[in-house]
Amino acid sequence: MQGEAIAISPTAARARRLARSLVEWYEVNRRDLPWRRTRDPYAIWISEVMLQQTRVEVVIHRYDRMLARFPDLSTLASNPFSELLAEWAGLGYYRRAHSLHAAARRIHEDHGGELPKTAAALELLPGFGRYTAGAVASIAFDEPVSAVDGNVERVFSRLLALDEDPSKGAGAQTVRAWAQALVRVARPSVLNQALMELGATVCLPRAPRCGVCPWRRSCAARGSADPSLYPKRPPRRRTEEVACYVAVHQRAGKLLFRRRDEEGLNAGLWELPTTDWHGGGPESPRARAELQELAAELGVDWSVGEPVAAVSHSITNHRVRLVAHAVDGASRAGGGLRWGTALEAESWGLTAATRKLLRRLPTLL
Repeated sequence: MQGEAIAISPTAARARRLARSLVEWYEVNRRDLPWRRTRDPYAIWISEVMLQQTRVEVVIHRYDRMLARFPDLSTLASNPFSELLAEWAGLGYYRRAHSLHAAARRIHEDHGGELPKTAAALELLPGFGRYTAGAVASIAFDEPVSAVDGNVERVFSRLLALDEDPSKGAGAQTVRAWAQALVRVARPSVLNQALMELGATVCLPRAPRCGVCPWRRSCAARGSADPSLYPKRPPRRRTEEVACYVAVHQRAGKLLFRRRDEEGLNAGLWELPTTDWHGGGPESPRARAELQELAAELGVDWSVGEPVAAVSHSITNHRVRLVAHAVDGASRAGGGLRWGTALEAESWGLTAATRKLLRRLPTLL
């Protein structure tokens, strides 16, 4: 199809053929995932939020635990956000947890505790973008609406040898039109999951398994020099190297922790007191100065000692070098500060970087 005009949507006959072959493949090859064993809209919603930007292998080990802690929407809505945040720790992208809790409260208050059954209504709730609304509405309620994520964009980009970025503009319109055409001619809950499964297990970002693809005879990219050149996307942003400093204050077997602000990166999570990022290297003189400034900001009095540990942590497009220094002095609790062991702090909800750093401080735990 390369070099030819791409139809904005398939003919009805082609849509039926593609849908039929995909669903037949899915029924035989789909993975046995826990969220596919339920029709409970709440449980399906929880899985979709957890799966955003998180690997299936990670979510499998946390999904049942999440539902055991928050078995229904009423429980989630009635518990304080700090409880959800503690359970969410380690999954990353914590804005998802904020939106999940806010949406649960809105549904509890405005919808009698029942999730709205249409994508249009779901999109009015916190955290429900176009994909999540479409996924929940189609999988839980069989609404014939598409659910286009990165996997689905990749599948249609290759099927059509699409020269545009499938996530924006004309490319996105084409992908959505083809996905919507297929979901109209098959059971939506099955068709959308089949598309996701195809992208996750066969139409892989690198080294796609074209020989076992149910669409291999229809795929335009398969006839190209390299199917993995699709989808066409702009270059990734360059990773920026930054550094920050961490105060390790120990007293009577406990460490001093700080709760982050309710807005911004890692909102509401706990960490060892940490300075802002800077673009320079992790040199010791700068560390002492910045950690003293942090003490003044927190209203505590400490002296800064030698470095005791360092870790690197990737977040968004940054590679952060965290250098921990022992501090000593008259730190107090209150005002967002709290003493606790690493085990106690784990139940409050720690940042991923702090959890990584604590593992480098065995003598302090």
